[in-house]
Amino acid sequence: MLQSKLYLLLHCLFIMISSLSAQLKCDYCNLEISGKYLTTAGKSYHDNCYTDHIQARCQYCKKPIDGPYNVHEDKSYHEDCYIDHIVPKCDICRLPLKGSYITDFWGTAFHEHHSEEFPECSSCGRLISDELTGGGYDLGDGRNLCGICNETSVSDDYLIESALNQVKRLLASNGINDFPKHIPISIVDKTELKQKSTSYSDAMQGFTDHNTQTRNGEVILKESHIYILSHLPMLMFKAVLAHELLHIYLFEQDLNLRPDIREGFCNLGSELVYESDNSQYSKFRLQSMLESLDPDYGIGYRKMSKLLYQKGWMYILEELDNIR
Repeated sequence: MLQSKLYLLLHCLFIMISSLSAQLKCDYCNLEISGKYLTTAGKSYHDNCYTDHIQARCQYCKKPIDGPYNVHEDKSYHEDCYIDHIVPKCDICRLPLKGSYITDFWGTAFHEHHSEEFPECSSCGRLISDELTGGGYDLGDGRNLCGICNETSVSDDYLIESALNQVKRLLASNGINDFPKHIPISIVDKTELKQKSTSYSDAMQGFTDHNTQTRNGEVILKESHIYILSHLPMLMFKAVLAHELLHIYLFEQDLNLRPDIREGFCNLGSELVYESDNSQYSKFRLQSMLESLDPDYGIGYRKMSKLLYQKGWMYILEELDNIR
């Protein structure tokens, strides 16, 4: 009797288990589950359904993710895929950029320590390296020139005349004329520029030496000689030349202005050159001028540039002697 009851109980339990097994279905394919299965977030899946359709996958290699992973912009990646393919790389050493790093005006990203390893180009601000600029040069006067800027650098006199004519036309289109027919222009290094200038500033890229000859108290001759740093890229050379030509304009007009007004006005010539070009390099140079803390070449320039924007060239030229 006892054996019959035990047999009946076991038979009922088997039926219940079979029934429960028959009711368990995969939450992906909706087919019955028999054998091994996986449960996650309260749902059950066949092994292959979970692996092929539910398990998280790396957004780069598309393979299933097992173990630790990285999330970037709501997307999951294997740790190796994330480091090798998603994390931005240093444009100099190509190693991953982790933590803080520098991104310059040109969109170049690099580790902070590289700024101590490589010199900066005096013209464009790039770090001089084979990877970024194709190398560069030490000019021997405290300046460094990158390979990119060297491609258009002015170091020979034969390029001067063409640049002078272009700049004169640009100034003339804004009402600035009557320059002397003959204006000597010499290309010098930084050491020579310091020696030629009466009051040197690190912001200086050129200098104009003026000479006045008088007889019996009357002016009989005015002469000006422009000196410009060597190895400036052509666009920067023209901008410096425009600045120095405005110094000659002031000299010819007998306008003796306050230093910040004088240099600020002359920097409007450089602004003209850069704005007429509209390249990334010209934008970099304009930004450098706008960010300069020099009281004359920076602050003075911003004051005059604002006045030019508000009033125009005619007002500036007519009221120069009255601007304070």
